[in-house]
Amino acid sequence: MRQLVTVSCVLLFYSSGFVQEDSSQPRPFVEIAEQVVKPTVKAIAPIDDTNVFFLNKRGQAGVAKFSPGLSLIGWELYSKVKLNSLNSLGVGPNYSLVTASPVEVTQAFDTTRDGSLDFFQGLVRDWQGRDKGVQITAGPVADSSGRLLFALSPFSIEEGQPPLARLVAWHPDSEGLQTLTESQLQISSFSVGPDRILAARLSMPAYSEGYYISLTELPPFLADNPDVVPDPLPKTLPSLLIPAELTGGKEPTQMCFFVENNQSKLILTCPDSNQLIEIVPEKSGSQWQGAILLRSRTPSSIESVVEMNSGLLLGGGPDGFFPLETPVEAFRIKSVKIAEDGIVLEFSEEVSRFHGVKSDSYTVKSVSLRGNNKILEAEPVIESDGKTIILKTDEIGKGVVLRVVCQNLPSADGDPLFHETVFYTIHEG
Repeated sequence: MRQLVTVSCVLLFYSSGFVQEDSSQPRPFVEIAEQVVKPTVKAIAPIDDTNVFFLNKRGQAGVAKFSPGLSLIGWELYSKVKLNSLNSLGVGPNYSLVTASPVEVTQAFDTTRDGSLDFFQGLVRDWQGRDKGVQITAGPVADSSGRLLFALSPFSIEEGQPPLARLVAWHPDSEGLQTLTESQLQISSFSVGPDRILAARLSMPAYSEGYYISLTELPPFLADNPDVVPDPLPKTLPSLLIPAELTGGKEPTQMCFFVENNQSKLILTCPDSNQLIEIVPEKSGSQWQGAILLRSRTPSSIESVVEMNSGLLLGGGPDGFFPLETPVEAFRIKSVKIAEDGIVLEFSEEVSRFHGVKSDSYTVKSVSLRGNNKILEAEPVIESDGKTIILKTDEIGKGVVLRVVCQNLPSADGDPLFHETVFYTIHEG
């Protein structure tokens, strides 16, 4: 059985160098087939709510169609060319694809409308330090302003200054690349969420205790002055620490923002441990902090995750596509927050009141980002709904990662917790 994928043209980038056409009407562009063989997936780019482009493990582009519930209807390769691409994919005008290798941002077209990419051009080939070995480390990612964002490896712009990694933006109306943020640590992956919030995975290979995530508010794009330089230039600094304990000692790789219960969250893939990590970022003054939880364990490795529409997540990996539904385990910790009187835990079901009121059902550890650790005494109070517990503690302090373990805490029906440990990063000052 063969089906046509028909979508409206997605206009994210435009310039005189692009192939132009009237994109006001939708048109079929790839004929896909229902197949027994599953595609390998290393990057996904949504076209609309039910169609995506993807890259396979060989660097070939494909297209896939899904039902509204994200069941796979069919897929087909869109290119036989094998690209040396990073694990990210963008959608350009006229169904073009935008990819990045360490040395170039490339755009690919289907100029003959025969369902196959047949024209490739270098979109970005030059940046400061390229002749000295500076390479693209992550991207491309498109933001809501039509900019194309990618990260560059550390480089000293001026002699004598420390080398800094940069997140840069390309836009057809700009004269060159615009630097959006600088970082002392290399950026290995990133995502842009609501209100221009940048989430970046910062590489720190020598540190084995955890993995740093940075949250930064990007400067706005000024259409009437696209080359303006932000002043001061935002710094991409470590915001959250994902403890290696939570990921099985395996590195989180790709990430994306998504909305769940009217709250913006981050989901990160850990393909080497078949785990998905959930982060609930919170603004505290000028800095970011937040809760870190194990969202789910997956039956197969997930390398890429995208939000198809609000609340619906699609993952992909070596064994094909996977709709990532809201976890349905009977009993889990849904959230952790910091209040004036302690730590607030919210559970998916009512807790056992017999066990829930016992102090020895909880262990709260404060791990200082400067190396000092201590155990906090916690007095539990169960709210009337039976699903919320406040752990009244001593002063928690700043610059710490809280580790909360709910050992031997069943639900009111006797079900064990899906995962008993959650973390929360609290910044200094």
